[in-house]
Amino acid sequence: MKKQFLIVSALACLFASKNSLSQEKNEKVESLDEIIITATKFETNKKNIGKIVYKINQETIQNSAGKTVLDLLNDVPGVEINGNFSTKGQNLGYYIRGGRNRQVAILIDGVNVNDPSSFGGDFDLRQIDIQQIESIEVLKGAASTLYGSGAATGVINIILKKASKKQFNGVFSTNIGSNSSSENNSLSAEEFSTNFNFNGTLNKVDYLLALNANGSRGLSAAENTDSTRPFEEDIFARQNLLLKINYALNSKLSLGFFASIDEFSTDFDGFDFDPVTFASTPADKNNNLSSTQKRGGFNLDYTYEKGSLKLRTFVTNINRCDTPSNDFFNGEVLGFDVFNHYKFNNEFSVLAGITSQFQDMKQHTSFSQIEKGAGKQHFFDPYFSVNYFSDFGFTFNAGTRLNVHSEYGENIVFNVNPAYNFNINTESKAKVFASYSTAFVTPTLSEIFTKLPSIDELLPEEDITIETGFELILSPKFSVNSTFFYREETNKIGYDPATFQTINDVGTFFARGIESEISYKPLKKVSVLANFTHINRAENLLLKIPKNTFFMKVDYQLFPETFTAISYRFVDETKDFGNINLASYNLVDFFINHQLLNGKVTFFGNITNIFNENFQEIAGFTTRGRNYNVGLKINL
Repeated sequence: MKKQFLIVSALACLFASKNSLSQEKNEKVESLDEIIITATKFETNKKNIGKIVYKINQETIQNSAGKTVLDLLNDVPGVEINGNFSTKGQNLGYYIRGGRNRQVAILIDGVNVNDPSSFGGDFDLRQIDIQQIESIEVLKGAASTLYGSGAATGVINIILKKASKKQFNGVFSTNIGSNSSSENNSLSAEEFSTNFNFNGTLNKVDYLLALNANGSRGLSAAENTDSTRPFEEDIFARQNLLLKINYALNSKLSLGFFASIDEFSTDFDGFDFDPVTFASTPADKNNNLSSTQKRGGFNLDYTYEKGSLKLRTFVTNINRCDTPSNDFFNGEVLGFDVFNHYKFNNEFSVLAGITSQFQDMKQHTSFSQIEKGAGKQHFFDPYFSVNYFSDFGFTFNAGTRLNVHSEYGENIVFNVNPAYNFNINTESKAKVFASYSTAFVTPTLSEIFTKLPSIDELLPEEDITIETGFELILSPKFSVNSTFFYREETNKIGYDPATFQTINDVGTFFARGIESEISYKPLKKVSVLANFTHINRAENLLLKIPKNTFFMKVDYQLFPETFTAISYRFVDETKDFGNINLASYNLVDFFINHQLLNGKVTFFGNITNIFNENFQEIAGFTTRGRNYNVGLKINL
């Protein structure tokens, strides 16, 4: 109760301080003219979007050197990355609005990269480096009309960097840090990352080549409670290569190609099982997971007087192998997405497209053998949306999508999203909105071909999301937004622990809650950001999803060349499998960077979990205590 009181008090103080501190007229906290892509699939002013879309921009990324994609996403209200504070090789949970990994669509430059051969169908966000990213957009709520399967609770769209206009531009960065638990603090450098990024433009060709390697050691994944028998450290190592080339045939038509290879290897621990009670206890194990993902594709962009036509093709091959079990998984995806945005005038436009995927897998485990060609599925999804942006503040978006699937037939979804913008006075603006959206989650290949034999057909999960909320910009320095949501899911894709098979859970399950954020710039050199998320959900959606979370960050420009930030995070208590209670926890982090030679050289560092809080995200598994990280970035 005291913690909730502190949260409410902190928010109240921010409101109260709005008028008590200096009023700098030339600074902006947030602009409704910011360009967003994910909400409509084409560039749209933020004021014309009938939802709250969170954008992690390049300024935030530059001021967060040494952090990961996961660290930045964890700061977004309503987004919980479970496992991010544990060892680098820990399985990650992407929890948005009571949903799981399979209900969050991960996009890279608008292309869905989820893995159909994994049980959750998710993309491992450890496989992309922050130095390759221009911005990240987070759209919450059902978005299957535009993005198809998996976009049930949210969409995370990672937008890669564009090439410099110069012939050659390069960035090198490296950092090292400690990697210890709260019980065994160590100053040893057990974590590292090195990045190279080369890009430029040569006449009509622009290019981007990025290379990254990172790794960690020093921690055991399972938490050891017996100091007389230390657990072995679990080592994580990852390498990544990305290549993008674009050729502008003329001012209207451009062609593009991209390719990436991501490899990582991680040791991980397991469980010991009681033969009588079947209770499980985390234990030190010599397990290893290795993964290789290869992606490539061809893009076409054509603009004309009334609109634009875009084609995205992609092919993905993913191999995962566990030892010593020698379980092997291979997933292959071949697909395309082609869509046309046509503007009738400045107020009214339509978007029409079709996307398709052909998926195949191979799986060799002790529970199932699926040979290549025996586990296939494909689908075709035509979709259509209309957009109306009036000159008097009213906006309206509506759309529908037909999913034609080889395994279960047809499924249709739709969305309706009105909003209204208005001016309160010369400095204050407001937006109110509401939406009703449906979504679906296609069973992955792994789930379809390991379903209970008694089930003729594994059905897609169906979701409904209702939202309403507001966004206020009360001055050039102060903004606040809040969204209330209610979500239902039926035909929930589940797991039968008695038979180790996939099932559809019977019934309808709900989640509802509120997400709020305040942004304030009380002084020219100081910015404050605070957000709060409350979620209430059905009992079977309870595991590892906290009821309340609070995050607050204060940025301070100490000197023109020196940026500092301190953040506080509160995560409420929750439960894990076996009805195990996980206590609430509080984390305080500090960050600093300093530029030299007109920004060509940047030194950065951070201290995380300053007060060395001892907590668990996953029952029985280690989390990181107080740790440091220092690094260097050079613009070549």
